[in-house]
Amino acid sequence: MPETASTIRVPLASSGARLKWRAKSALIGAFFGSVWMIWAAIFGPVARTPALIFVGVLAIPLVGWAVSRFRAVRRYEDFAADRERWASIAPLYWLNTAAEWVLTIGAVVVLAHLHRYALIPQFAGAIIGLHFLALARILGEPRYYIMGAVMILSVLASLLIPEGGVRNVIACAGTGLPMWVTAVVILFRDWNQSAVPLPNGHGSRAA
Repeated sequence: MPETASTIRVPLASSGARLKWRAKSALIGAFFGSVWMIWAAIFGPVARTPALIFVGVLAIPLVGWAVSRFRAVRRYEDFAADRERWASIAPLYWLNTAAEWVLTIGAVVVLAHLHRYALIPQFAGAIIGLHFLALARILGEPRYYIMGAVMILSVLASLLIPEGGVRNVIACAGTGLPMWVTAVVILFRDWNQSAVPLPNGHGSRAA
């Protein structure tokens, strides 16, 4: 019986390909998590410059680590089974990603038109959280359920706070921090797997 998107835990079969996929996920989480954390620092009612410096001190090495890891695993081959598994879920993956961007941009445009700028972080964070919940289903990846749920709960909790900088800080940090944490977990998990044997006796390709 052919595999379906709901039964594929990781969209790639070989150990090297899984490392490449996780490295890509860590890079995306590190980068976009940093963007959200920068916005959290900007929305801070006080000490914005120290907050930005603090975020930068954390973001730069994290993104650098993710980039280094991504470059290190590029040498692994993509086998036929990897390509077949990815092809089986790629349409759902890209549809989910496109929906995230369209809905986020649409929410920003509509809220700006209604002069409800203060709700933009909450709407954007909720949409991104839903995106990760859907991604968890598509990829069969439990960590994305946790990340998406934390994002949605954070932005909803921020609505209990009166409108202002603190509320937006919580919404932005509640969206960015889960991405950071997930990226760090992936990077630490694969720390000792910088080189893995490729299946069928094949060597790795050059980066």
